[in-house]
Amino acid sequence: MDRQRWSSLLVALTMALAFAAIPAHRSGASAATPRRGGTLIMARTADVETWDPTIPNDNMSIWAHLLVFDQLVQSSNDGKGVVPGLATSWDVSKDGKVWTFHLRHNARFSDGTPVTAEDVRFSFDRQLKTAMNGYLARVDAVDTYTVRFTLKQLWAPFLSYLALWAYSIIPEHYFKKVGAAKFGNQPMGSGPFIMAKWEKLKQITLKRNPYYWKPGQPYLDEVDLVVIADDNTRMLKVQAGEIDIATDVPFNLIASLQANPQLNVQLTPLDRLDIIQMLVSKPQFSDVKVRQAMNYAVDKEAIIRAVLFGHGRVANSPLALQEFYDPTVPAYPYDLAKAKALMAASKYPHGFSATLLTVAGDTVFAQVAQIVKQELAQIGINISIIQQEGTTQFNTIMAKKYDMAQDYVTSDVVDPAENIPFEVISEPQGVAFYTNYKDPRVDQLNTEANLTLDNAKRQRLFSELQRQVMKDAPFIFLYNIPSRTALRKRVQNFVILPTGNYHLENVWLSQ
Repeated sequence: MDRQRWSSLLVALTMALAFAAIPAHRSGASAATPRRGGTLIMARTADVETWDPTIPNDNMSIWAHLLVFDQLVQSSNDGKGVVPGLATSWDVSKDGKVWTFHLRHNARFSDGTPVTAEDVRFSFDRQLKTAMNGYLARVDAVDTYTVRFTLKQLWAPFLSYLALWAYSIIPEHYFKKVGAAKFGNQPMGSGPFIMAKWEKLKQITLKRNPYYWKPGQPYLDEVDLVVIADDNTRMLKVQAGEIDIATDVPFNLIASLQANPQLNVQLTPLDRLDIIQMLVSKPQFSDVKVRQAMNYAVDKEAIIRAVLFGHGRVANSPLALQEFYDPTVPAYPYDLAKAKALMAASKYPHGFSATLLTVAGDTVFAQVAQIVKQELAQIGINISIIQQEGTTQFNTIMAKKYDMAQDYVTSDVVDPAENIPFEVISEPQGVAFYTNYKDPRVDQLNTEANLTLDNAKRQRLFSELQRQVMKDAPFIFLYNIPSRTALRKRVQNFVILPTGNYHLENVWLSQ
């Protein structure tokens, strides 16, 4: 058995053990014939930032974009590979630098115009500042339905990267007609749904795209994505039948909702990592001893028992439970004595004060923030908690106007090439999660891992990277958790994928 297969088995075993006690109630296995029509109301925690796929980094935008736009390929439902999207097939040269994609002849934008290779070329030419374009030399429309990508050098994550929302295919003719600003508010794509109405911070109304290339889909006439930031309000509304789907079920309500005969509760594996990030360029967080002390001072196991009701595992890596995740990397155990010793040996032996940004309405974040506040006080770090609306909090983080912030990352694609630059690679190659973290060795390991197709070598490089990041401790590494979703029993074929998104074109409503 080669190392990559063994690594994949370790990841699968780790996930199975981590979530073995979680009863996964899935409403998606109905053998009945899908029923066409109806409106699905889905409550989410925040709104979309913009409909321009080149801009956002937040999950609420990303997951909505995937309902309106298509990409050349999609991440598979199990989160372990890619499957055809707008491209039905592709060829790659022996040196791995030239990729040729063959487009569907029946794909249409929502105005009925065909999706062509020129639209693909145009969409990628807009992405001049992305990580991919450090490797991408040119994109050529070979003919109407054939497009060729030429890379500057071999880049292992290329195919996986094409599934990202940022590489959505948009209509050149429409974008040039309306311009970037209007497109960000009135998008057009070839995905299953059309963005028909946007009441910002309240509701997005999606309508069926009559030209969608999957025959007979989507089944739904309409999807309403409503913004309900408060956890308890979402749960009350799904129990009352006012909404059909409520995301992010609080852990303390899982059991009671499972007992409700009108609901199904889905608990499914998710490539998610919860952390508390620090602006490491600030003096109090520039000392690695302080950052390590904070990791030792927080009892993650206790948080999992008290707040998550056992539904989670202690995080031991900057990677979520995805490809090249290394389960052998040591986590930070709870060790208050070691935390105090590290603080005593640091530049701040007497501690300091700092603020912690968290998301208003998120009951899990609120409970965890209070526990972290109490535990860091034991090593002289006095925390003031500041709650902000989700979009505001994320914008504050991106502007680097914070001390500490409670946040999480999910993986949108199979390869770590998306999350590693976002989390821990320094600018300009990455954003290091807006922490100003920089470790030249980590940057180099990531570069080397992306320049080889040898998966065993990639595993060795990514394993070393994970160990180094844990040692550097730019975050307080908290836990990995499953997705938790409450659904009315009339909702059929819905599931949240390991990548966090959902294919609503497959969903239908029973009588």
